[in-house]
Amino acid sequence: MTERAGGRRPRLGRLLAVVALVAIALTGCAGAQPHGEELYATARQANLLFKETVAAVLIHISDGTWQIQDYGDLPLDCHPGYAFSLHRTTFEGWTLDRDAATTAEGLAAWLGDRGWTAQIRSGGDGQPAVEASAPALQIASLVIEIRDGDGTADAIGVGATSDCVDGDAEELKALLYPGYPDRPVAHEPLPAGEPAGATPIFGFTEDGSPR
Repeated sequence: MTERAGGRRPRLGRLLAVVALVAIALTGCAGAQPHGEELYATARQANLLFKETVAAVLIHISDGTWQIQDYGDLPLDCHPGYAFSLHRTTFEGWTLDRDAATTAEGLAAWLGDRGWTAQIRSGGDGQPAVEASAPALQIASLVIEIRDGDGTADAIGVGATSDCVDGDAEELKALLYPGYPDRPVAHEPLPAGEPAGATPIFGFTEDGSPR
């Protein structure tokens, strides 16, 4: 696992500051959900915070390109609004520096030192996973699954879900993908892999360009 001293690595203080701004924005919408461009702007800020928070964990594990299973832009229904979910895995051929159990212990301790609530569980295949949450950073759940292939087929998968955000998930989908749900516009494909610190795409324009 590697951790960059500067550059792309998100800072906890900056993330907490963004959390405060999101909370203020959401408080301002209390009693009346945001719509239109206000909904898009609020959602984009929440999505960026979510991905930056998870990126700090990803970069600590591997400061390289991650494979994307769930990009994390589509809102999920979540009472009383919507949430985001993403999933990333290490690239093919990646190997652990230590065995799976020691890696899990190190990750749980690293998260705990940064204000996360973290615990280790054993999956049905006997491989460890770290389960965590960070209410202060609006992360409902983070699951890090570790697969030890004896140095030949190691892998780590990271899945995360944000806390609920005020707004309508279906309206937001139509803002992100114009024409949804009946005739969504053709758009550039979402990336199949990207560095953890990459600036995320959040929706598309009417002509299919990323926003």
